[in-house]
Amino acid sequence: MPMNAIRQFPSKQTSVLFICDDNSRYSLACEALVRSYNISGIRAFSAGLDPADKADPFALSALTLADVNSNGLWPKHWDGFAHPYRKIVDLVVILGKETATRLPRNFPGEPKYIMWDFDGQDGQRYNYGIWRDILKLRPYVDELVMDLQKGLHIDHNIDLLAAE
Repeated sequence: MPMNAIRQFPSKQTSVLFICDDNSRYSLACEALVRSYNISGIRAFSAGLDPADKADPFALSALTLADVNSNGLWPKHWDGFAHPYRKIVDLVVILGKETATRLPRNFPGEPKYIMWDFDGQDGQRYNYGIWRDILKLRPYVDELVMDLQKGLHIDHNIDLLAAE
């Protein structure tokens, strides 16, 4: 790149945080799916209320089979994104009603909240179960990414499910 070249930066970065119970499967899969779009200006993260020690190997394998990069995915705690003096996320996508009722609303900068009523195949801890879950999640993720790309204002609010 020439020294005087002007590099375009997105006018605004949009950061999306996917949260599920243990951050070992579903929220990690959503993070990976959004990242697979490789869209400048959209960043994806994932976290859990009670993060697992490691990512579910079947989930990582299923992502690889779906041709989605799973490098750098590991379970994280949600409070790492709730820094009191720095806004990290613009949108919090909560996977499941149970997680929505348990998640404190401690994120700075008043991010928008969306709840996806997703019931994964917890009983099927093999590739087929997570593969089916990825197929169920993908349309939600695709629609979210298209809306963010268009710059649509995310207006879904789940205050009635907010943990008190």
